[in-house]
Amino acid sequence: MLIPLFRVVFSVILILTITSFVLVVNGQRQQPSIVFANNYPGQDIGAKINAADKALGQKPGEIVVKGGGTISTQVVISSDHVLRLMPGTYAATTTAIPILLKPRSSVIGSGWDSIIVESTAPGQFTVISAYNHSILNGTADAGLVIRNVQIKGANPGFYSAPSAISLGNCTGCLVDKVWINGTRSIGAQLGGSSSMGNFAENSKVTNCLFTRVASQNLALVNGRNITFEGNRFIASGQRGGPGNTNIDVEPNEATDHIENVTIRNNFIDVHDSEMPTTGNGIVVQATTGTPYVGPILVEHNKIIGGSTQGVVTNVLSNAIYVFGSTMRDVTIRNNVITRTGQSGINIQGTRIIVANNELFDVGGGGTPGFVVDANHSRIVNNTLTYSGVGPVAGRMIVSATSRDNVFENNRGFQIVGNIR
Repeated sequence: MLIPLFRVVFSVILILTITSFVLVVNGQRQQPSIVFANNYPGQDIGAKINAADKALGQKPGEIVVKGGGTISTQVVISSDHVLRLMPGTYAATTTAIPILLKPRSSVIGSGWDSIIVESTAPGQFTVISAYNHSILNGTADAGLVIRNVQIKGANPGFYSAPSAISLGNCTGCLVDKVWINGTRSIGAQLGGSSSMGNFAENSKVTNCLFTRVASQNLALVNGRNITFEGNRFIASGQRGGPGNTNIDVEPNEATDHIENVTIRNNFIDVHDSEMPTTGNGIVVQATTGTPYVGPILVEHNKIIGGSTQGVVTNVLSNAIYVFGSTMRDVTIRNNVITRTGQSGINIQGTRIIVANNELFDVGGGGTPGFVVDANHSRIVNNTLTYSGVGPVAGRMIVSATSRDNVFENNRGFQIVGNIR
């Protein structure tokens, strides 16, 4: 029996309509829910955020917070939830870490007018931490994102061990476009204890600004496939603080990893520091005996260690300092270094390549501008330029224990020592 054409058309339209409706409904179900923390009960903004997080349950969603407030209740953000901070000052007073992030959760602000203030409680210097790491150092965390916020110092004390952003052994984590401003201990750190076999991996700190950070600005203690790129470090250190290095790669245990580490396109300028000597620019060290070292790439960084105009200052000690008994497979290339109190580049290890670096006004006062204590390494195409103002040392000192190295076309340097 033939079916009238209009019935066929009607049936097709009906099927398409139902299918489209189902797709839309299913699509809506996949969209994350949005809740507004300010609408939830709680004695402070921290309690309100926790209530909003609980209301989302286990489904993905965003917790939007507006206008700032006091965090006197520790905040815990559940997995697959985003804490979205609108402009305002969120001031912590907690004795515990103010914000904990469970795996796959995030803190995202609207820019640097979304300000999280370091706790004023004595001894509490961490502002945001990976949840598992906060419970037990050495456990694994994953998928954390911290972006577009300012973290501002406020604690009355100083410390050199905890960090404002503490990610521990985090896999696939990102800190991006965060301003760490005047915090009183370490700025941001990746890696935790390796005692449980874990390490940070495939994680990045990018496009961040560090100003007047009291201790190490950006640190890695245990990680593989780690990138520090496009960050700016200005006037590091605080008067009365513990001293600091701007970028510090420093394993703490014999089983820690510092493998496939990239330090690229960062800008360090300490000439306006309030401290007469701030420490070092970039330090990569392996002094624990760990075999999990390299390759490590340090390239296209610009480091300003003091002033070459007016009153000449040497605020920075060493610009790039690489050392340790198991240090190997490091490439240092295309960096620009200006005015250091000690060496512009100081290397120790095996299979180290130092190439195409530009050094200006480094060393002086008996300290050489360039130090080599290395084997099976290449030191080529580096240049030293002297402005004629302030101290400088054009010597490249090669240690008596150095062996099988290549030295070529290092202009402006007087090479002294064992170049066999």
